[in-house]
Amino acid sequence: MLFPIFPRPCHPEPSSRRGWSGRFALALLVAGCSPAAVDEGAGAPAAPPSPAACDASAADGVAVFASSVDTDAPQAPGAPAYAIDGCWLVYVAAPAAGDASGDLKLRDLGTGEELLLAPAAEEPRRPALAGDVVAWEATENGTRVVRARWGGETGTIPGPFDHAGEPRVEGDAVVLTGWLTADEAGDTDIFLYEPGQAEAVRIASGPGQQRFPDISATHVAFADFSEDPDGRFDQDERDLADIVVYDRRTGRASPRSREGKQAFPMLGAGERVAYLDWAWIHPEPKFEHFDLLIGDIAAPGSGDAMAASIEMAGAPYVLPAVRGELVEWVERAEVGEASLRRRPADLSAPAAEVPGLAGLDLFGPSASATITVVAARSPGGELQLRGIAR
Repeated sequence: MLFPIFPRPCHPEPSSRRGWSGRFALALLVAGCSPAAVDEGAGAPAAPPSPAACDASAADGVAVFASSVDTDAPQAPGAPAYAIDGCWLVYVAAPAAGDASGDLKLRDLGTGEELLLAPAAEEPRRPALAGDVVAWEATENGTRVVRARWGGETGTIPGPFDHAGEPRVEGDAVVLTGWLTADEAGDTDIFLYEPGQAEAVRIASGPGQQRFPDISATHVAFADFSEDPDGRFDQDERDLADIVVYDRRTGRASPRSREGKQAFPMLGAGERVAYLDWAWIHPEPKFEHFDLLIGDIAAPGSGDAMAASIEMAGAPYVLPAVRGELVEWVERAEVGEASLRRRPADLSAPAAEVPGLAGLDLFGPSASATITVVAARSPGGELQLRGIAR
């Protein structure tokens, strides 16, 4: 068994230890109550479908939760409400009438079948997907937690932290940020959870905050705010941070030191690492203007090159997507329409605009090897996904 899963009581008492309080992915009926249950019936997706089993248009029209792409609490900046891998799409659905959030669903784009991963009452957000591993943030007994579905079972990832968030996944692990106290501005470290572990293991720590991790089969990357004057990520014009790359095999951490501030690393382009760079210029909000840098993980960070200088005039602010051979991002200039742009990850060609999205307000991309999805909204319309072949 990959997760120590236990049924969730109807009215759980708060626990001083952030351990497993998950439920079986099968719908459970607990005597005397009727909690919202995950529906994993006969028509639910099972093993990951082949990427050849669907095309990009299968994602068109899926309505997603608009506030998941904003920066308001509990949504963290840069986090879309959807993720794609192969022919599987995980997304926070548009909320039902009267609800403040939406359900988290897993859809097989080849068949259209769906699985309810988490009800809206849990406030699911920031989903991440790789193979049959799904992780997301949720609210459990008033506490921010990371939930994960692995091998058909769902649970809350435990660890030596007060609360957790910002999950990213690889096919064999989940990486996350753990807050050591209840203070959202307090000390944070980076934790890794792999099958068979009793709890998540700390892989990076230091003064102040280490945050915004990403993971690949070989590495973890994160932002280290230990050099920052107040040691944390916030709306502060003095912010300083470096990217650190951690080798999963050797356990060695290598800073990619540059002047000023760098954060939000992305590891989806083979043996490259990409990240956002502000140097000594700190616009507030920070996502309104930044440079996207990319370089070889094995080479010094001083050689990292600029893939794009990106302008996003106004919220929502959502990160670029770095996957396989392409880097993609939304450009939203002060004047003119938003556009989705892409460039080869090896920077062998200039950026080009993706056609077919004129007249739409665009949010952030998420990408698999063959499909990119981006949330789009026409004036006065609802936020829906558009699928684009890669």
